[in-house]
Amino acid sequence: LASGGLGQVFSQTTNPAVATADGMAIALRAGATLRDLEFVQFHPTVMYLGEDSRGQQPLISEAVRGEGAFLVDWDGNRLMEGVHELGDLAPRDIVSKAIMKRMLETGHPNMWLDARHLGREFWEKRFPNILASCEQHGVDPSVDLIPVAPACHYASGGVRTDLWGRSDVPGLYATGEVACSGVHGANRLASNSLLEGLVFSRRIAEVLPGELRQLEDPAPGLGAGRALVPGTALKQLQETMTTKVGVLRNATGLAEAIDELEQLGSTPATEIDPAAWETTNLLTVSLALATSALLREETRGSHWREDFPERDDAGFAGHFDLRLRDGETVAIFTPAPATDPTQKNSTQSTMAGA
Repeated sequence: LASGGLGQVFSQTTNPAVATADGMAIALRAGATLRDLEFVQFHPTVMYLGEDSRGQQPLISEAVRGEGAFLVDWDGNRLMEGVHELGDLAPRDIVSKAIMKRMLETGHPNMWLDARHLGREFWEKRFPNILASCEQHGVDPSVDLIPVAPACHYASGGVRTDLWGRSDVPGLYATGEVACSGVHGANRLASNSLLEGLVFSRRIAEVLPGELRQLEDPAPGLGAGRALVPGTALKQLQETMTTKVGVLRNATGLAEAIDELEQLGSTPATEIDPAAWETTNLLTVSLALATSALLREETRGSHWREDFPERDDAGFAGHFDLRLRDGETVAIFTPAPATDPTQKNSTQSTMAGA
């Protein structure tokens, strides 16, 4: 599996249109384990294109802030002053949370990035691609404020693999964003994903010749537990995930999201087409992600719980692993090595097959 991430689970993402979690859903139905799905990194400065905009959005790199751009609210107030010692250069999750909180406080759909003082010549030399992207949407960053809002950027979780790319299904390997190799922890560090793809793809290629098995008829799948859902359910799925399983999470919203997603899954598709398959795969992974996020009652890395704002090493230093069992997706907490042996190590939740 080298099918990429799950970005299209959310209404706005930096991911391409093909990031529809297909590999993760396929692996789950084949008997593999999905791990750490709750750790989704949101990029704080993605260009806001309007309330009805969906899918891949233009990314305004933090390098622009590194050159002196800064975030402001609708009244022109500096957004990150007093929030973090690094100000506008604070980690992505900190900046994303600050933007979302101010959006909720003010009722505005976005905040603004002010890079006007950098000048036209600087933009043309230093950030020509971002300049072209802005201008494509009617914004001249040397004259105008850039409308920005957080959007899904990278999934640290995925198909659980060992250090050679093997899943727990013999013969099934995963590399790249579809995989959870463990190298990202709870909050990916910038371009580590590039190195991860190179290393694990090479490792898979090294072990594969000695591990190829005889061709056999396909084994029966574990089943999705329900029929395919219509592609028209995608918009509601994305809105539910964005508003209730996005940057800021709490128990009420997560529980409501799971209920809403289950309701979406109750209507079978009348037409079997790629849109129905993609939406079904997104629904499968969305339910798993929301369940993991609900169970992790702490704030850690890119997972932020408003109702549990502190990190809890005594209770949650470990992983939530999800597998299909008898048509239902079961979440099991696996403590990290060398943690307190009194930590929970049992099945935490069972949800309807997704």
